[in-house]
Amino acid sequence: MEELKRLGIKMEQQMKDSLRFDQKTGFWYDKEDQESVYTEEGIRLSVYEDLKDTLNHLYSECAY
Repeated sequence: MEELKRLGIKMEQQMKDSLRFDQKTGFWYDKEDQESVYTEEGIRLSVYEDLKDTLNHLYSECAY
């Protein structure tokens, strides 16, 4: 479980590294597309959903 927490933190940092933070608004923006806007909570949710989907896919492969 601890490894999953570390992986989630690593994935969150990787996502932040791919975005640009605007201190005035407090939002994270896609470096290429100004239409994509994230909050801290939105980043965590995106990472959680990606991790959950990946684990579901991996475990569904193991079931066969």
